[in-house]
Amino acid sequence: MREGCGTMQQMLLQKLSLQNFRSFSSKIFEFNSPITLIVGSNAIGKTSIIEAIALISNGSSFRAGKVEEMIKFDEELGRVKAIISAEDAKDLEILLTRGMVQGRRSQRTLYSVNDLRRRKKDFIGKLLAVSFRPEDMRLVEGSPSRRRQFIDSVLCLVDRDYARSQKVYLEALKKRNKLLWQIREGLMGKQVLSYWNLQLLKHGKVLQKKRRELFRFFNTISFSLHFEIGYKSSLISEKRMQEYEVKELVLGHTLIGPHKDDFIVKLRTPSSKQQDFDIGIYGSRGQQRLAVLWLKICELEFIEDSTNQRPILLLDDILSELDDTSKSYVLKLLDEQQTIITSADKDTKKELSRFKFQIIKL
Repeated sequence: MREGCGTMQQMLLQKLSLQNFRSFSSKIFEFNSPITLIVGSNAIGKTSIIEAIALISNGSSFRAGKVEEMIKFDEELGRVKAIISAEDAKDLEILLTRGMVQGRRSQRTLYSVNDLRRRKKDFIGKLLAVSFRPEDMRLVEGSPSRRRQFIDSVLCLVDRDYARSQKVYLEALKKRNKLLWQIREGLMGKQVLSYWNLQLLKHGKVLQKKRRELFRFFNTISFSLHFEIGYKSSLISEKRMQEYEVKELVLGHTLIGPHKDDFIVKLRTPSSKQQDFDIGIYGSRGQQRLAVLWLKICELEFIEDSTNQRPILLLDDILSELDDTSKSYVLKLLDEQQTIITSADKDTKKELSRFKFQIIKL
């Protein structure tokens, strides 16, 4: 935990309604305890519940490549609705479509707050949630794109300026890459890059500035092991863009900028002679698990610090993935916020015996 944290407000999820979402035709879940354990066999829909809550939080799915994947087979549309303990945004709803509703074209994702239609940017963050899934265990030793996705998910949830710059940057990057290819093929002149270079520079600098601020915050979060984040920034500047232009024209894509950023988690120990002990490369499996847990704690603390609200913690069958040391840290976190846990393991009930919790059986 970070020292000096004051008492924060607690936002609560009270009810979740699913209609034609994944395998659920119609289902309502009520949450009346600080801790909820959702139990059931594998492939019965536990992760879909966590996915639905995360969808309400950040406006997009952590596992669906297309909106259609979230809609029950042979159905035209799906709905996810949450009732939360907030005065200004009590009812949150996302309508999912396949692009057509009753023969008419429709947006694939529609957002509503208190039954009034809202843009995605005005919807996300009304409910704050942090999810911890088995896939996250590969965060420190997986691909850089996985770590960039982690960075973006944290910052987009609480920072509109970051979300706006990320959207513009990715659109400009896509356009610039297409132009680089066309210039290489002799279809365009180099002058067409000027506008898109300015867009990348302007918004790329915003992204990297806010990423540096995020990592500085993370490095204030204490833990049993001394973890630190090292930011591997692919610095974007006018000078560097000029230096890489010839090579980019040959290859047909942009070589520098936030889309190439990465970070490493380092472990500092008194006996370590290495300045940069990269956990992803040199760490044991146990140290890597603890590093991922530390990142999730950092995420919780950062969102709380940025919004004055403690986010909901979503643990999707993660306890079975952790060793005893990591599991003990997670159990200490459970009563610091509303926590929703899924598990197929009957022993999870015993591990939660010292807490007050409700059980939802699927």
